[in-house]
Amino acid sequence: MRTLILHIFTLIIIVAGHGTAVAQSEPLVFTNFQYFDSYSRTMVSSDRMVIEDGKITSIGTDACGGCREINLAGAYITPGLIDMHQHLSRGGFSREPLAERLRLFRRNLYFGITTAFNPSIPTPVLNQLVPKIAATPDDYPRFLTASRTIGPEGGWGDLRTSTIGGLKTAIDRQIAAGAVVIKLSYDDQAWLNGEALPLFSKAALQTAIDYAHLRERRVFVHSTTADQAKVALEAGADGIISGIISGAVDANLINLFKANRAIYIATLSPFHAIANVQRSVERQTSYDPKQLNGASLYESLSSLIMAQNVRDWWPKSGEVPRLLNQLYHNTTALIDAGIRVGIGTDAGTPAVVFGASFADEMHLHTEMGLTPQDVLWMATLGNARILNLDKVTGSIEVGKDADLVVLTEDPTRSPTAFKTIQYTVRAGRLHDRENF
Repeated sequence: MRTLILHIFTLIIIVAGHGTAVAQSEPLVFTNFQYFDSYSRTMVSSDRMVIEDGKITSIGTDACGGCREINLAGAYITPGLIDMHQHLSRGGFSREPLAERLRLFRRNLYFGITTAFNPSIPTPVLNQLVPKIAATPDDYPRFLTASRTIGPEGGWGDLRTSTIGGLKTAIDRQIAAGAVVIKLSYDDQAWLNGEALPLFSKAALQTAIDYAHLRERRVFVHSTTADQAKVALEAGADGIISGIISGAVDANLINLFKANRAIYIATLSPFHAIANVQRSVERQTSYDPKQLNGASLYESLSSLIMAQNVRDWWPKSGEVPRLLNQLYHNTTALIDAGIRVGIGTDAGTPAVVFGASFADEMHLHTEMGLTPQDVLWMATLGNARILNLDKVTGSIEVGKDADLVVLTEDPTRSPTAFKTIQYTVRAGRLHDRENF
């Protein structure tokens, strides 16, 4: 059953990403650059790259008669970034109007993000966003979603139910809305709030996951403690899409990840925002040189009032700086065990700024001890493999979609190089950062 689900998921992704006709973009040829080879995880020099009909058609010395030639003067090219956990909000507290949310999604390209997985999006926004992308897909990142998060009555989640019939109906509705994955909440948040929120019963959790699998969907679960992640994986979950910050990852939990072929997304950014909101926002601001998200947003999020708000909202937030070491240990333990670990930000949640948080999330992973090369691989081909998109994007290869980022500094030395983005290419269309 699990293998069948993966095959069906791949088919859904291919249809979602390529089911509409893409207007042919201007053929391009890049010259004089280095590009990230995803298999050696190094930068490789090349004379030229030809992009036609939205795809990379050659890398090397092939000519292109009608192409617009751009001499990159020694710049660096990476695959387009893939955010595995992104919500469509700036990361503040005002409710953006629908038109602004659509503009916000396109703004991903300013930050080098060419694919985004959204695990929870309001239905009216989803209904407007999907046709907008379908009309001009090379003008927006590739979009995938779980639609709405399903949680228990009285607990955490967008759609709340605890009955078997309610769970099945909620899953059916998300699939009808276009969900390629079902997202469930199994997190009492006691480590942060001091009081435990209700959870699904183990029987309800098992039934929901079994039913989603019957409907040929993988299930990603939001769990932030080792014990709750263990219960979710024992019930058959296909991934944990939040950082495990409380309790240690042990051999039993690793074996459950392996048995389920499950994925893990650490989402370091929201925990850092809780631990030290002012420092976190300051770091993120540096990746938005034009402050497209608004100077007032960054100012309010980095204020003393915001720091006090964090303490007021989450009674145990003062313990989070100490828990970060546990989060790091758990993430590296899973990586060392060979579990598929991806990069996601939880962007749009309080003080996790849309777009600007992604490169900072990558940088946080290097501070955890990973090399910049490995983090870049995780954020591109690694994430593409998690989403079963690796046949069409995630690496720079002939025949793949031209989803690319051009930078003046070398990102294999540090993710801070993403402050120097010149262009983002989405399905062959060139987006100049200066034009945003």
